[in-house]
Amino acid sequence: MKRLLSLSLFVGCMVFAQLASAQTIAWFNPAKVLNNSKEGKKVLAKQKALQDQFEAERKKAEKPLEAEKDAIETEWKNLQSNANVLNEKEKARRFEAIKTKYDAWMEKVKKGQADLVKRQQDMAKEFQNVAEPFSKKLKVVAENLAKSKGYAFIIAHDPTNPQVLLFAKPEMEITTALIAALDAGR
Repeated sequence: MKRLLSLSLFVGCMVFAQLASAQTIAWFNPAKVLNNSKEGKKVLAKQKALQDQFEAERKKAEKPLEAEKDAIETEWKNLQSNANVLNEKEKARRFEAIKTKYDAWMEKVKKGQADLVKRQQDMAKEFQNVAEPFSKKLKVVAENLAKSKGYAFIIAHDPTNPQVLLFAKPEMEITTALIAALDAGR
């Protein structure tokens, strides 16, 4: 009985191995699909517009802080250059006024940095929202292509920057076919 179980387990493994080896695996380069398909180019353009908008907002928020910092630095330099003609009480008063301005400025900088982090998180969500419909469409197109060509698996792989899959046969690449199918809306 034990021998029969071992034999059937062995035969089962051999059949599974034979089926697995008969499966066709294709791959595509996700960066090429994104950069060369019509839909991918739209995603990249929308993401660039979001990035440009973020940069404009960041610069707009930083401009008054830069001006305020420059004014504080100028005031500090003036205090240093006039220090020998001011009495100790006046030096202390001016120093305290500069310190108060600097502390208030630092609070604005900290708030601005917190706002910037929040905006970056929001932008990451917006990036994802822009890319998600493309990813869903790509999955459907890849599934349709796999069914029509008899592929058991389609794997994303970038030959110039392999991360998980270290090698893939070049003749199994379907990037061009995937782009064509994606652009055709299939």
